[in-house]
Amino acid sequence: MIDFTKEKLPPIFCRNHRKCYLDPVRQKLIYITPEETVRQQVIAWLLQKCEVPHDMIRVEESLLHYGVETKRRADIIVDAISKKDNLIHPLVVIECKATGVLLGMKASDQMIDYSEKLGCYYMVMTNGTETFCYHYDMESDQYMEINDLPDYQKLLQGDFIYRKPAEIPRRLSWNEIMEDDGWRDYIGSDMGDSTPEPVLQMATNLWECLLYPESCFPAGDYGLFMLKEDLGVRLLEYGNAAGGKFSGPYRSFLVEYDGNTEIVSLGLSIYITWAHPDVSKTVLNVVIDNEKTAHHALQLVLDDNVRVVGKNCFFYHHGRIAVGKVGSGKVSELRIFVEDRAPELVSGKQFFLGKLTNNRLWNLDDPEIINLIRNLISYALIRDEYRAFVKENANYMI
Repeated sequence: MIDFTKEKLPPIFCRNHRKCYLDPVRQKLIYITPEETVRQQVIAWLLQKCEVPHDMIRVEESLLHYGVETKRRADIIVDAISKKDNLIHPLVVIECKATGVLLGMKASDQMIDYSEKLGCYYMVMTNGTETFCYHYDMESDQYMEINDLPDYQKLLQGDFIYRKPAEIPRRLSWNEIMEDDGWRDYIGSDMGDSTPEPVLQMATNLWECLLYPESCFPAGDYGLFMLKEDLGVRLLEYGNAAGGKFSGPYRSFLVEYDGNTEIVSLGLSIYITWAHPDVSKTVLNVVIDNEKTAHHALQLVLDDNVRVVGKNCFFYHHGRIAVGKVGSGKVSELRIFVEDRAPELVSGKQFFLGKLTNNRLWNLDDPEIINLIRNLISYALIRDEYRAFVKENANYMI
C-alpha cells in the first residue's frame, strides 16, 4: 500500500496571514488545509515516482472539462492522448481526503461515480496513510483492487501516448525584428494591427524577451517588494474590470510585498474597446493572481503609453484606474499612494515606468529590462493597494 506521507511537500509561503503551498501543477499559491496537504503529497508522488508529465495532471478539475454535465470537481485526474482519436482522455481519477478521515462508503461512491462518468481505467482514494487502488478489467467489466498504481508508461497500456508540447520556435534576431518585419508574425495573435510599426518592433523584442527561457529575472530586493523566484512562462486566462478575457502565455514572478506572497505575471495581447471595435491595439498586461481570483492590475496600452524616439522607448501611464463594481478611482488619490511608496514613478501628471533602448535583443537580466519590470510590478502592486482602499471606503459609506 502506498504511503504518501513520505513525499516531499512544495515550498510554503504566506498570504493574508495564512500559509500556502506553491502548487507545481496549477502553478498557484494554494491555502494549506489537511486535505490540500494530502493532495500535494499525491501530486509529488505522481511527478516523482510515476513520472507523470506536469501537463497530463489536472488538479481540482471540473468534470465539465471532459463533457460530463455536472458542476463537481475531481481532486486529481491523470490524462493521456488516445491513439484512436488523438484526443485527451482521463486515465486515472484520484479522490483525496485529509489524513485521519475514514475512507468509507461515501468516499468510495464518489470515487466510483467520477471514474464511471469519466471512463477511467484506474481509480484511487487516499487519506495519505491509507490508499486503495483499482484497475478496470474489461473481461469481467469490473474494477479490481490492485496494490499500487503503475508508472505512467505502464498506465498508457499501448492504447495511449504522451505527446510532448511543441518546441518553441527559435527567437528572432534583432535584425529580423527591425529589418525583416519579423514582428508581423505576432499581428492578429498577440499584437494589434493598428499599433504603429516602431512600437510593434519594440513590443516584439520585449515579448520574446519575456517568452524565451535563455535568461531569468534576478531574485532579490527591489525596494517595494522582494522577488523570490522567476516562475517562467505559464498559460493563463485573466479578466479585467470590463469583463474582458485575455488568455495566453504570461511570464510569472513570485514576489513578496507587505508581508504577503503574490504571483505577478506579464503578457501581451490585442486590445479592442467597445467604442472602437475596428481599432486593434497592443496591451501589456500586468496581472496579479491568488488562489481564487485573478485580475489585471494594470493594462498598459502600448499605442497610447509608449513614446518611441529613435531607438529610445519611453513607458508612461496616465493613471486612470477601474475599481471593480465601485467604478473608477481618482488619479489624484492614486498619485498620493505612488508618491508615498515609489515617488520615482511620478512624472508630472503621469507615471514614468522606464526606458528601453531598442538597439539589441533584450534579456531579463538586462539592466533596462530589470528597471522596467521592477517599476511595472511596483506600480501594479500600488494600484491594487489603492483599489483595496477605495473598496473599503465604499463599504464604509454604505
